[in-house]
Amino acid sequence: MNASQRLVFNTAATYGRSVFTLVLALLSSRWVLNSLGQVDYGLFSLVGSLIVFITFLNGYMASSVSRYFAYSLGQGDSQEVRHWFNTALGLHSCLAFTLVLVGWPLGEYVIAHVFNIPPERISASLWTFRVSLVSAFVSMVSIPFVAMFTAQQRIAEMAAWGVLHSVLVLSLAYVLTRLSGDLLLFYAVGMVAIVVLIQVAMVVRALSVFPECRLGRRDWFDGPRFKEILSFAVWNLIGGTGVTFRDQGTAILLNLFFGPRMNAAFGIAKQVSVQTNQLSTAMIGAFTPEITASEGRGDRRRMLDLSHRASKFGTILVILFAVPLMAEMDYVLQLWLREPPPYTTLFCRLVLCTFLLNRLSIGYYLAVNAHGKVAAYQATVGTSLVLTLPLAWLFLHWGGAPGSVGVAFLLTAVVCTAGRVLWLQRLFGEPIGRWLGTVVLPCLLVCATAAGAALLPRELLPMSLARLVLATSLSVAASLLATWLVACDPSERAFVRRNCRQVLAAASRTCSRRERVPG
Repeated sequence: MNASQRLVFNTAATYGRSVFTLVLALLSSRWVLNSLGQVDYGLFSLVGSLIVFITFLNGYMASSVSRYFAYSLGQGDSQEVRHWFNTALGLHSCLAFTLVLVGWPLGEYVIAHVFNIPPERISASLWTFRVSLVSAFVSMVSIPFVAMFTAQQRIAEMAAWGVLHSVLVLSLAYVLTRLSGDLLLFYAVGMVAIVVLIQVAMVVRALSVFPECRLGRRDWFDGPRFKEILSFAVWNLIGGTGVTFRDQGTAILLNLFFGPRMNAAFGIAKQVSVQTNQLSTAMIGAFTPEITASEGRGDRRRMLDLSHRASKFGTILVILFAVPLMAEMDYVLQLWLREPPPYTTLFCRLVLCTFLLNRLSIGYYLAVNAHGKVAAYQATVGTSLVLTLPLAWLFLHWGGAPGSVGVAFLLTAVVCTAGRVLWLQRLFGEPIGRWLGTVVLPCLLVCATAAGAALLPRELLPMSLARLVLATSLSVAASLLATWLVACDPSERAFVRRNCRQVLAAASRTCSRRERVPG
């Protein structure tokens, strides 16, 4: 399997996983909301936001570690990968202890004295927070092992672990429907047990299949490597801080201004955001190690071509499901939750719009990460994202409705997208016109076609399951047709035709062999 075929296979595997887990997540969220009630569901989402603040380095450390692994693999130096792995393991172990020890007392103080929580639910919220710290600790220590799967492009295997996680979460949600009483802490313990089980299993699997994961304590505190990984992560943190403040800080703002019931609405929107992220990163996760490895081999032209395609097709993958979902959001939420909390529809639509804007330039973020010189990029682009939270606070302080925080999301997403494009031009000399011609224009045409097809049934049918199915079918079909005719260039269409012929030929040979087998 060549690099392009492996890229398509990894994308298909992850996207299939994401669609499957999306269905399970929708069902499990409904059961959890009905079992816990709006207040406790909002409190669980609020505590989750606090955990993300405490473990804010997790995502940035993971991307930094994956970058160094993939870069060294691209150079063909497995011994260097092992050195980087052990340094990363030592670093993550230290950070996990430090963040949890510092975050524990701070988190308890915030829950008890800052958050807007009913007095009778403070004790349950505190224990939910304490239990959740266990999964946060295990997740941080296991990051180097999980990052090795990404760097080695074992995307399909990671998809299988994701499916197992979703099945276990669905099982836990079903158990909740059979119980009664105060279920918040029970649900928190169950979620922690699932995370710990999956992470430990992945660590054992990585130790058994990757020679690069052999432990070598002498490299755990390799000063120069230690400093380089941490420096790369810290600069990524500057850019990512805006995302953390935007998502988790907004949950806290809504709690302070409107109480835990509004956190339930925002928590549902975050569920949509998480599942949207999984679907859109189906392609991004497959592209990331290949983009980094191409830069490691010195093949910058291929690296830039892949970054353009990651932006284009990553956006189209979101359009496929986001457009019909936004068109039929009211009915989907009623079908899903029966009685969704107020403002849930608005929050979900704003989240999806923000995601679409972000995907238009996501490949350029991957290109800058592969390049490695991220300091100035993150300092400028990250600043625009940091402004989301104070902007949302201003809107709410001036008497804005809860949905006004979504306007802050959209405004800063536009600025961030523009910043990524300008930095690609500065670092690599890529003209802005190429982005407009190869990414923006095709995606706009696909989105407009999909929206027209999704809105047509609204003029013909009342709100119903039949209309939802028709709108989704028409929108997806229109999106795929527009993608083939408008978004794909001749080389991409030729690649699809060539691989389809290979698949059909392989299937034909298999059938012929079976026919020749006697009996």
